[in-house]
Amino acid sequence: MRCGLPTHSERQRGFTLLEVMVSLAILGMTTAILYGAMSVTMRSQREVQMGQERFHAGRVAVSKIGRDLTCAFLSRHVNQMDFNRETLFVGEEDSVTFTYLGHFRWLATETPESDQGVVNYFLRSRDGVRELVRREKIIIDDSPDKGGVEDVLATNVKKLEFQYWDKEAEDWTDEWRAELNKEDIVTDNVDLEKAKRTMGKLSGLETVEDTFVLPTRVKVSLVLVDTEDREYPFNTEVEIPLTQAFAW
Repeated sequence: MRCGLPTHSERQRGFTLLEVMVSLAILGMTTAILYGAMSVTMRSQREVQMGQERFHAGRVAVSKIGRDLTCAFLSRHVNQMDFNRETLFVGEEDSVTFTYLGHFRWLATETPESDQGVVNYFLRSRDGVRELVRREKIIIDDSPDKGGVEDVLATNVKKLEFQYWDKEAEDWTDEWRAELNKEDIVTDNVDLEKAKRTMGKLSGLETVEDTFVLPTRVKVSLVLVDTEDREYPFNTEVEIPLTQAFAW
């Protein structure tokens, strides 16, 4: 073991304070650059995922509305034992309610179901978030705006718009109303002669107002937004095959 001052090679084994500080500065800059790159990548990934979710929700919602509209129907027939079963089509600019033949009936269920039902599409605000809601009622009665099961098809809805093609006017309209007049519904308080006339109208033996028809086409416009207020528009045009009311 040699005593005395360290040799030149021995002095080169350590780092000076300046070298350590420079190394830490370089390491910090490299870490910051990597973190920024990872943040951009993760943000882009979230935006892509958010966009995919918005596109999926919009396509599913518009497709569901279109399938239901193609099954819409009206009927002039009213059961003599149950006069409160009324078919209808009430369309407004941002909602639509109609009777349809598209209800899926589970064969295993014991509830009295058929392929008929009432469907209502409308917007609802919950906790500041606008939702597109589909409400289905499997029993057609005189209260189509009450009861049924609600399903939220999409959230963060900016716009829901319906337009209805008027074949007579050859133009689009924001409203469509097809309902049997209340005086055409038989009740226990009317006389026999009026009952016969009313049932004759409802069975198609006499002329019923031409307003009791369905639009031939319906335009559906849906706009969703994400948390960054980016818009995702969806549009479709649906043709309704059964525009005339059944007379049986």
